Amino acid sequence: MPRTQSPATNAAKPAEPRANLVTVPADRPSAPARWRRFLAVAAVLALIWAALTGFRADALAFGVPAVLAGAALVFAMPPSPGWRLSPRGLLAFVLWFAVQSVKGAVDVALRAAAPRMRLRPGFRTYPLALPQGAPQVMFLNTITLLPGTLSAEIAGDQVIVHMLDTSADLKADLGALEARIKALFALN
Repeated sequence: MPRTQSPATNAAKPAEPRANLVTVPADRPSAPARWRRFLAVAAVLALIWAALTGFRADALAFGVPAVLAGAALVFAMPPSPGWRLSPRGLLAFVLWFAVQSVKGAVDVALRAAAPRMRLRPGFRTYPLALPQGAPQVMFLNTITLLPGTLSAEIAGDQVIVHMLDTSADLKADLGALEARIKALFALN
């Protein structure tokens, strides 16, 4: 008598494999976007190559493969981050930074030249709200470039700032810097 499989045995049997489907992660640019990026990079590299070689035709034998190989790196690079630089934000940041640098330099010079230096050095903390990567690095480096402050350490989600005068309004000063960095990177 032939042996039949019980329903429990059928349930344990693995399902037939479906056709292999390839899914593209949502954060990965589409193929047309990558090809547009490839063409843009190739055009820039070709212009640089042409300018460096004086637009000589005999340089094309090495230039064309070099440009194509350089532009092909677009396909090997990871997807771009979720931020971009804003030209308006960049201009506003540069102007703001120039004014802040002069104000800070004058303040430090006046404190140093005063008979009784008005210094209250110490450390304060400020929460990091910018995304990791270039926006956060720009924020931390700018703190250090402004006179009177230094980003001393990152402790978890906070930056420890060394200040010449701990009575200054760190929250307002770094809040303004953070707003400029957000505008620079076109962040909400």
